[in-house]
Amino acid sequence: MVEAGYLLEVIVVLLAAVVSTLLFQRLGLGTVLGYIVAGTVIGPAALGLVSEGETIRALAELGIVFLLFTVGLELPVERIKLLFWRTFALGAGQILATGLAVAGVALWAGANGAAAAVIGGALALSSTAIVLRMLSDRGELTTQFGRSAFGVLLVQDLAVAPFLVWVLALGQTELTLPAAVGFALLKMLVAVVVILGLGRVALRHLVWQVASLREPEIFAALTLFVALATGWLAQLAGLSMAFGAFLAGMLLAGTNYRHQVAAEIQPFRGLLLGLFYMTIGMSADLALAIERPGTVVLLVLALLLGKALLLAGLARLLGFAWAQALHLGMLLSQGGEFSVLLLGAALAVGVLASEDGQLLVLVVTLTMMATPLLARLGRGVEQRAERSGVIPVEAAPEATRALRDHVVIAGFGRVGTAVAASLEAAGVPFIAVDLNPHTIARAQARGRPVYYGDATRPEILDALHVERARAVVVAIDNAKAALTLVAFLTYLFPELGIYARAYDDAHAAELEKAGAQTVVPELVATGVKLAGSILEK
Repeated sequence: MVEAGYLLEVIVVLLAAVVSTLLFQRLGLGTVLGYIVAGTVIGPAALGLVSEGETIRALAELGIVFLLFTVGLELPVERIKLLFWRTFALGAGQILATGLAVAGVALWAGANGAAAAVIGGALALSSTAIVLRMLSDRGELTTQFGRSAFGVLLVQDLAVAPFLVWVLALGQTELTLPAAVGFALLKMLVAVVVILGLGRVALRHLVWQVASLREPEIFAALTLFVALATGWLAQLAGLSMAFGAFLAGMLLAGTNYRHQVAAEIQPFRGLLLGLFYMTIGMSADLALAIERPGTVVLLVLALLLGKALLLAGLARLLGFAWAQALHLGMLLSQGGEFSVLLLGAALAVGVLASEDGQLLVLVVTLTMMATPLLARLGRGVEQRAERSGVIPVEAAPEATRALRDHVVIAGFGRVGTAVAASLEAAGVPFIAVDLNPHTIARAQARGRPVYYGDATRPEILDALHVERARAVVVAIDNAKAALTLVAFLTYLFPELGIYARAYDDAHAAELEKAGAQTVVPELVATGVKLAGSILEK
């Protein structure tokens, strides 16, 4: 029989989740902040209605596991290869720069070497759960910006295992630190090879066998089994459960079952991830904020500002536009769930004093609570910068606006550029729009008719004179926006030739259903093929 006290805590948690998400959604602040605030209010530091027990923490951790599993479903191995070296360089550089800077400040403040190293490593990490949820909700995971942010988070997550071994090694003398870290890296490599190898051979066949039974309950059970079992295997190897689930998701991303798998996991992911955010709020010691408000505010501002500027500076050095670099820095400036994990481990082995550890956990929690506001501010900065310094399509020269029988290119990234080059060689007139000012400035410097504009807006389509165009090439770096544009064009101009770039087979099928005449997968010579299809017709 369920104990009445435990059942009452569950009811309180669910009620707080519903009320907080409704309130914060109405305020436009997002559900993540609502969950964290709700956890803080009902937790032991405030009203004390709920105690953060082991069961609640364990269930909350599963929320991260399911989140990374669904992220893996959206990012097959082939798409991971599209993450440029600069993204991984940015992630590694950010960890090193932030870690050294924070460790230096900790040493200056009186911490010993071991404690300073742990603090630096922990605060260098960002919140994978919060940032990926926000990118997914905004439909930006498949954009260049989203892939860059994900690449940085992926590098950080890969660093968690050796960081954790490092922290635990500081509390024991059996292994030297280099030996412990080397052993952890070896276990990581073996785990990745085993999970990916067995997955390619056995997992897809197993999913096919279960799917052929046409029993929804069994398929749902298999989905949960795959996510949890791979997470467990990864945990045995010293990795996080979330990283193992991410690998499993990537393996299933290339199958025909990924949409059904995502649908099965969604209810569990949403509820447990909300519980995870609430446990973050419960763990915050608000008494410290009352006792030492100046210290807490100073540390929060220092972490957010310092981390944002370091990351933005590195991104700018690696070729990002300054506004996008600043947006990226602000989005990833918070501490994260793995920061709390490392700080907790350091407290357990005695590397950190209890009061210092609790103070840092509170600081990390407050920075996570600030993330939705910072992300909105960073996005606004980038959008304002995009609207300045480039020629909008409405202000295009008269000769360009008088085009007829031309090709409209929506999106001027790699694919759009390749299409333009082929059309130029064939003497076919075109006009293009994009939302990246850096890309537009380069193209305009070369004399190409590329302008600032959002092709999904009716007034932009009017300025492009789509009604007089021969064809439209949809090469937008956002899968949802591309699908919206194809459907919109099909509705407005049923006789228009629509050619689109697809991210994978499932996306290609959706684009064709929406009305695209020719769809080319992203990983082929997409631009050349799209241009060839236009020229043939």
